Amino acid sequence: MALTAQQEADLLSMLDAYKNGEQIDDLPAASMDATDKKIEVFDTKSGSSQCMDLTAAVDMANAPWCGRVWRTDLATPTAATYCGSLEILKNLKDILELGGYLVKNDHSRRKLDPTNHYRFANGETAKLDGSMGHYQWGWGKPFYFARWTQGNLEYEAVSLYPIKGQYNYRIPVGSISATGLAALDRTTDTLVSYINDDVRYRGGNNNANYDGKYNSLLGHCATNRTTAQFAAAAHKNGTGWLAGTMRGAAVVKILVEIIMGTRNVQAALNANKDANGLYQGGFGTGVTNWDQTSWSNHNGNNPILHMSAGVDMADGLGVKEVPVVKADGTTAFTAKVPVFFGLKNFFGYIWCVSEDELAEANADKTMKHWVTPSIYGTYAYGSTAGMVLKSTAPTYPGGWTKRMSYDGLEMWPTEVGGSESTYQGDHYWNSSNISSGFRAVFRGAFTNSGDRAGCGAVNVLNAVTDAGANIGSPLCEFAEEFPLVPEYYAVV
Repeated sequence: MALTAQQEADLLSMLDAYKNGEQIDDLPAASMDATDKKIEVFDTKSGSSQCMDLTAAVDMANAPWCGRVWRTDLATPTAATYCGSLEILKNLKDILELGGYLVKNDHSRRKLDPTNHYRFANGETAKLDGSMGHYQWGWGKPFYFARWTQGNLEYEAVSLYPIKGQYNYRIPVGSISATGLAALDRTTDTLVSYINDDVRYRGGNNNANYDGKYNSLLGHCATNRTTAQFAAAAHKNGTGWLAGTMRGAAVVKILVEIIMGTRNVQAALNANKDANGLYQGGFGTGVTNWDQTSWSNHNGNNPILHMSAGVDMADGLGVKEVPVVKADGTTAFTAKVPVFFGLKNFFGYIWCVSEDELAEANADKTMKHWVTPSIYGTYAYGSTAGMVLKSTAPTYPGGWTKRMSYDGLEMWPTEVGGSESTYQGDHYWNSSNISSGFRAVFRGAFTNSGDRAGCGAVNVLNAVTDAGANIGSPLCEFAEEFPLVPEYYAVV
């Protein structure tokens, strides 16, 4: 087909431009100021050319980061897209060395086999009964977390290096009980992460009448202690050992959100990755949907699961179904244990105390949030001496969390009005109806909380001295100080 006159002219113009085009060596030298430079990049995934700031490209190449982006103008808890390095995000579990560990009181740790927690990564036998250390879940490398907004976009990102141009929180190497909750050495009154059926570690409220029966508490997590008592028992392991903490809960929530791409941890489990090869979906109900009466009749609202539940999934991700049996051996309830790369029951099941935070009621029934600035300080639970005031939670009676403050990693509800499937997807309990005084902070929810449970579930109903058969604690440890003040890293 013959070209038209206009097409011939256009073609000649293109050839002329090609012949007379400047070579790269013919271009004028650029200044050394990288802040106003842009480059063209080619995305091999989409097959499209894209524009990128030179400083961002250099930073990503030298210190890669990854994360997720949410739209603040939408109610969905699902991230709109990813940000940073797709390859880093796809491999974040391995990069941070997430998974099961055996940790000794001096904070030395050995990684367990990612496919079998009854042996070490080198194949040696590993014992989870306490003879070789605490059975913990954690991250083997320190990392940085940054959160920022641009217009209606909300970014959450992590990296092994500071993310330039943002305020960064440094997360030290640390861990929490791999089973989600800890046991108690009844002889020494020490909080431990052991899976041990000896009466010395009887769980729940220590009711020996259940021993040898279908509802035995042997090998179960400990409950029925106050926050102060759990904290004192944890500290007996040494410096850097704590009971449940806001810090530990924040790390889990952040990693779940970034890796799974949703804030609704109870979204349906999705075994398939998305088009980018990223994880998606949640972990289903968790152990949250057994009615209160049946639970009470079973064992007085004590823990219903042996601490070995889900261990066979090793560093896997998904849901482990565990039958809770009646006296006749038939199934009374099927517990659906969520497993996040080896961390079990990280929401629901049993309320978790949090020793590094405290709530204080205001005259209008809102709740001020106090936090400990150091993991090494000496604090009296129920007093704000030495603590730092952070955000204020909504008034009585609470509700579904719509907005949550991540400042100082406090994970504190600041606005209600959401639902079980929008925004944070978790509930905030504040129906104590008090206008002064202190309240304990419990996190995660319990066996009959239903869709109100989640990584961001917060309860300020209870007095600081309250204890219960349905209130327990994980054992947390950090290898070094864990400050809550971010540091800004400028783009050089």
